[in-house]
Amino acid sequence: MNRANATIWVVGDSTVSAFNDSYYIPREGYGSQIGNYFSARVYNLARSGASSKDFTGMSNYRDLMQGLGSAEGAQFLIIGFGHNDEKPEEARYTDPNGTFRTPGSFAHSLYTNYIKPALERNVIPVVCTPVARLTQENTPESYNSIQGHITRDQTVGGRLFRGGNYRKAALDMVVQLRHEGLYVEYIDLTEATMAENVALGCGAQYLHSFAGAKRAEDGSLIPTGLDMTHTNRYGAALNAWLISALAAQTAPRLAVFSLNAPKPAYETSFFASVNSGFRLVEYKAPTQAQMDASTWPVFTGSDGTLWHGTAFGDYDNTAVSEKKPVVSIVSCNEITLCGTKNSGRITSYNDAVLFYYVKLPAGKEFTLSARAKIYSFAPANQTSFGLMVRDDLFIDSCISAPMGDYVAAGVLNQGAAVNFGRKSGTLVCETPGRPVSLSPGTVAELKIVANREGFALSYDNETVSAGFDYPLTGVDPEYVYAGFYVAGEAEITFENVRLQGVFYPIACEM
Repeated sequence: MNRANATIWVVGDSTVSAFNDSYYIPREGYGSQIGNYFSARVYNLARSGASSKDFTGMSNYRDLMQGLGSAEGAQFLIIGFGHNDEKPEEARYTDPNGTFRTPGSFAHSLYTNYIKPALERNVIPVVCTPVARLTQENTPESYNSIQGHITRDQTVGGRLFRGGNYRKAALDMVVQLRHEGLYVEYIDLTEATMAENVALGCGAQYLHSFAGAKRAEDGSLIPTGLDMTHTNRYGAALNAWLISALAAQTAPRLAVFSLNAPKPAYETSFFASVNSGFRLVEYKAPTQAQMDASTWPVFTGSDGTLWHGTAFGDYDNTAVSEKKPVVSIVSCNEITLCGTKNSGRITSYNDAVLFYYVKLPAGKEFTLSARAKIYSFAPANQTSFGLMVRDDLFIDSCISAPMGDYVAAGVLNQGAAVNFGRKSGTLVCETPGRPVSLSPGTVAELKIVANREGFALSYDNETVSAGFDYPLTGVDPEYVYAGFYVAGEAEITFENVRLQGVFYPIACEM
């Protein structure tokens, strides 16, 4: 083989894709590093958020089908899906059970959409099992979970999404195909990345992205907002190196093109991952003048409370400036908040929300309640709505740094999780409860009670207080910000929004 003529196509999800982050230590998937470990032209078509199923509807898949097999010399297709195939969402889920002949299965999707077209074009498929997500415990036992791509049955919206072992599904498929004379190469990245994490111990975190930073006493920056799923450049390089190192055992035809480069080292690779252009935004509570200057319409509730609007967080760059989210004040008692696709989300380390709020003294006892009517709710796990009390606030700002802690009487994961929060940078949901309906026309009663012991969160008949006894004073020690929000592609009308325990003069004509 002529090494100079090799071509490697790469498809997969966010653990494989390229990014353009403003994070302190940005995300980078291993597809971006493959070219440093193989003598080949590399076309990385991986897309963040994609599963093996919905990637087929994206423009990158069309580019793949048009280009695959068109180059001269040896060609390979590295396939790196799994993270989003696990999501209990109609658009992305594939079943880890069944064979490559079972419609709807992970194996069937991999074979039908990628392996079969590659073989038909004389391209060698290389199936990579999904990289492991870092666990808090970082022990071999802790990866016997969704972090190691072993999922449980889930019922969402009345549909059962069967759980199983996605790593095993991919490896079993390779064995089955080989038995039928279809030689497919593979790399077991799940097993390899779990082993690397455990071997590195606490140092495994430095393979990963950190969204923000804080100032140390000596003036240096300390990374914050650890992303336990996405790698940084160092982690991406390590995963690409693992592919090259393991290829000799399970992907010998790909191994011919390995550059046999040395394993990336922390001492050089981690510090090369730091965003040299990162600028720390020191948090300052918004002033009344800044709040008043916001162009979102002020909503005056029936009890006289003045609610100010803001959109902030990890939005796309134009969502806030172009006012892609929409606010419609129906009456003194009703306001509709409408998010838009890709302009908002709730995650474990970051937010992007359209938020109507009041500023309250920290430690104030109050009750916030409302009725929420659903007009639309996109079937995505990070779409959310509800009541929220949080530790920080930004006025119409696109910010990738991690946000403060909060509690929310709301829904997440398509209604499979209700009443949740973030504590010390970690998303918590003490009692996931039964899945709730999110179909148009559904009405939910929401309430947050703040007292000296913490917060009690209520979504319809689901109420929880255990686990939400943490003070919201880590970022802003003087104030909390209470209100109602929408994140993601959803349209929600909030009715009868009431704040008891805090007096505001009546300002609404009935």
